[in-house]
Amino acid sequence: MRKNIGSCRSAARATGDDSASHCGRTARQAFPLTVMTAAVWMALGVGGLGMAQPAQAQAHTPGAAGQPQAAAQRFSIPAGPLAPALRSLASSANLLLTFTANQTEGKTTRGLDGSYTPEQAFAALLAGSGLQAVRLDNGGFVLRPSSATAPVAASTVPQQSEATLPTVRVTASTEPLPGDLPKPYAGGQVARGGRLGLLGNVDVMDTPFNITNYTSQLIADQQAETVLDVLKNEPSVRQTAPTGTLADASFNIRGFNLSPGAATFDGLHGMAPAVGNFSVEFAERVEVLKGPSALLYGMSPSGAVGGSVNLVPKRAGDIPLTRLTLGVESDALWKAQVDTGRRFGADNEWGLRFNVRYKDGDRFIDGAKNAGDLGALALDYRGERLRMSLDAYRLQEKQHGGGTLNAFLASGLTSMPAAPDARTNMYPGVPQSKETTQAVILGGEYDFSDRWAGYAKLGGQRNEFEGPVNFGVQDIQANGDADVIRDDAPSFSRTRSAEMGLRGRFQTGAVSHALALSASYLNRDSGGGFAFASSPHPTNIYRPTPIADWLVPVPAADLPKTSETTLGGFALADTLGFMNDRMLLTLGMRRQNVKATNFDDTTGAVTSAYDASAWTPMAGLVVKTTDDLSLYANYIQGLSQGTTVGSGFQNAGEVFPPYKTKQIEVGAKLQTGGFTNTLSLFQIEQPSTLTDDSTTPLPTLRLNGEQHNRGIEWTVFGELARGLRMLGGVTYLQGKLTKTQDGLEDGNEAAGTPPWMANLGLDWDLPGVPGLAVSGRVTYTSAQYVDSANSFKLPSWTRLDLGARYATRLAGKPVVFRAGVDNVFDKNYWQGVFYNGSVTLGAPRIFRLSASIDL
Repeated sequence: MRKNIGSCRSAARATGDDSASHCGRTARQAFPLTVMTAAVWMALGVGGLGMAQPAQAQAHTPGAAGQPQAAAQRFSIPAGPLAPALRSLASSANLLLTFTANQTEGKTTRGLDGSYTPEQAFAALLAGSGLQAVRLDNGGFVLRPSSATAPVAASTVPQQSEATLPTVRVTASTEPLPGDLPKPYAGGQVARGGRLGLLGNVDVMDTPFNITNYTSQLIADQQAETVLDVLKNEPSVRQTAPTGTLADASFNIRGFNLSPGAATFDGLHGMAPAVGNFSVEFAERVEVLKGPSALLYGMSPSGAVGGSVNLVPKRAGDIPLTRLTLGVESDALWKAQVDTGRRFGADNEWGLRFNVRYKDGDRFIDGAKNAGDLGALALDYRGERLRMSLDAYRLQEKQHGGGTLNAFLASGLTSMPAAPDARTNMYPGVPQSKETTQAVILGGEYDFSDRWAGYAKLGGQRNEFEGPVNFGVQDIQANGDADVIRDDAPSFSRTRSAEMGLRGRFQTGAVSHALALSASYLNRDSGGGFAFASSPHPTNIYRPTPIADWLVPVPAADLPKTSETTLGGFALADTLGFMNDRMLLTLGMRRQNVKATNFDDTTGAVTSAYDASAWTPMAGLVVKTTDDLSLYANYIQGLSQGTTVGSGFQNAGEVFPPYKTKQIEVGAKLQTGGFTNTLSLFQIEQPSTLTDDSTTPLPTLRLNGEQHNRGIEWTVFGELARGLRMLGGVTYLQGKLTKTQDGLEDGNEAAGTPPWMANLGLDWDLPGVPGLAVSGRVTYTSAQYVDSANSFKLPSWTRLDLGARYATRLAGKPVVFRAGVDNVFDKNYWQGVFYNGSVTLGAPRIFRLSASIDL
């Protein structure tokens, strides 16, 4: 097969064609029989794979009688040269298309944006070119002059001598190369599959987990700026951090907290944008896995329990891109972003993608100012065997003048005070908070053969935070009287992360194997300090009073190192395929080591140390009863750093092993046309510590506590009908406490675990108005307890978000106008339980307007 690829590349270069990389890439992706057949027909001078059986392969014009009509799907292809636009269409639609270099030379297309059947999409792209796409009986297409409207037999395709053989461009594939992203699913909002850590990219129907992989199309259409904006589509995810601040951007997945430190960037821990900089503006995909993931990704620095998030960086596409986006957000936060990408080289093997964004203006909080900038560069190389990438980014966020409420309630309250107006500035006059994150990540993959590939990644990141971060309002009374906490919380972290591995496929009798081996390493130095004002500032959450005596911020660069954490591990997994891969059994094991050292911030002396290891297994099963129905089950664990017992306990200095969170899950996935349903039943058990007062003279800290989260989750995505996309689902969750201190809270509901969560989003292309689409999303969260004693609850809440967009052309350039309104009815509500028992407000009504033009 390598020889065939080389011959195809040589033929391409001989004709001066710039798309030889596609010839090589798609040849390697096709089944061996298809490649062999193509090679034979190319040698005979026939122009395409679609003519493997010339005596019987009868072509038809689009829409001819007897031809099955394919479902419409969404395409977004900018104007430009015709050949790369056709390649993009065929690749997105997973179709075989054959055409010659001479047919498309010097021709351009006006592009397209909207939902089309393949025939409609080809017709739109080829308008005015003098060409048409003719469907073959095998489902493929071939380009013919538009005057040739009669059916054409494959055997009548003109023959040419080997000396004048033009380049044959075959732009569809049966399965992607390692490192290629799974194709978008019907509707374009999610992808057909995504990364599963060391297992690599896996199709949704072949995955023994509940996963959703959001695309750049959804990010753009919903005007998402952060990961939290994207996760508003998830029925098992709820934001818990204060909205509109640089405080920790935490959220819950299946009732367990997840912070940005637990996310991965291109599969690598410690490299994702941190805290308030949790940006997706340079991300191609946001991949969400529900449930623990220690085997798949290794242990995260902050411990992932209920799920994990992976950001996939943007890469340059085959079609040149220069996109300018201008936007504004309530009240007057202006934004501008330029996204540009190009590929270079004889085979388009070199790629460059660059994103730059700047914003400045007023946030929705009265008197609060926000500014920020982003610069992200992505270089990549894709050869026949070697693929490499280099990602570098710098993000900075600034905020001053005010912030939203982070509320600590007074003891003795029996009900929640009414939620104040979310626009209310709780901290007037607060000094600037600034966060800067910089990172560089180098990665590479090499195919040792068609079945074995190795990969390696290495990255470094630095994060600095200056200013107040945990400012909040404490001792809130029923009438709203409270005290403001004023603090200064500078911090820094330096992270180095690496992973290397090997993936391969082989056969033992009737059983197929997909083997994966991985070794990972992460080292993080960090420092931080908290300074609090000597006395609280009296206020009222409904009528805040001005604050003049804020602390002077300390630069993060002046901080000493106070801790160091090193995570190392190796993992092995094998996916065994039975009955022609109708049944897939994945078995794996990871050995994880954790070292942590704490230092005195004055002398630098070691104050405590930690060194522990753990084995974490995983088993997953997929049974594909039909092509459209998969049954699955999994057992997997999550890891969190164990506690070093402090002073005041009988066992002071004892180091607990890493906490093992265990999940059992069963489910089913059903495809009906371009629509997928996933139904999951899961149980997650998380250990915790408790105090044993029976020992003398001091109590003993023991690892005996536990929380059980059981739930049922139904998720949906895809196209319900042509031009009507649906995304969301419903989660029922029971978070129960067991083995609590002296059994006093056994059976209580865990704080911050609402029993019901539902998200339903629709996106509809309005018939009769090409380019116009409207969208809406309803989000519901039931009442949830604020504390483990179950003293009182946050009320339930429902929010409606609406949006619209219009794709058109101005001066021959594709333009998309977008508008969105979150919290349409401007409802004030308590959104969830943050850390240390605090509760936070949801955002008020927010307007977003933007316009994107492809230059």
